[in-house]
Amino acid sequence: MSAERILRVARDGRLARLAGFWWGFAEGVFFFIVPDVYVSFAAFFSLRTGVVAWAASIAGSLTGVAVIYLTVALGFDYVPFLASIPGISQRMLFTVGGQVGAEGLPYTPLLILGGVPLKVYAGVAATVGIGLGSMLLWTLFARIVRIAPTFALVAATRLVFQRSIDARAVAWCALLGCVWVAFYVFYFIHTSRA
Repeated sequence: MSAERILRVARDGRLARLAGFWWGFAEGVFFFIVPDVYVSFAAFFSLRTGVVAWAASIAGSLTGVAVIYLTVALGFDYVPFLASIPGISQRMLFTVGGQVGAEGLPYTPLLILGGVPLKVYAGVAATVGIGLGSMLLWTLFARIVRIAPTFALVAATRLVFQRSIDARAVAWCALLGCVWVAFYVFYFIHTSRA
């Protein structure tokens, strides 16, 4: 892919809305790669488009939570399904189930360090009787807390290296891809031991 095409795709606001929403929805229900990947790509080449992608991913996540609640209300046993998703173990489901059942949803900025996908909290919350409104508010909080550090790091990189990023879009895009691959290798190794 050429540098011009990368810049055009990354700066496309319509694509940011669609990709952000559907990635947020998919990751919120069944996908195992966070929308931060696309948000960081968009923000790397346009902070404005990155914000659009971030907001759209939040909307997608909120829609995903509503779908999870609907499936649980219709009798689908969603929590056991989660164990089939890479990075989610029975142990994680048991631990989060106990924590949410005893203490409710965690409102902490340290949420980013937990490594627990938001869909796990949504599935558990729906099964233990936490209301949809509470879960939607928590999802908004969690998506902001989870994506903000990634966005801030990418925005700072963009501000410092803007000329280089724009002139060498292919190389910077490859670097960003390598960072995400390394992150997921570490994440999957870590979660396979948990």
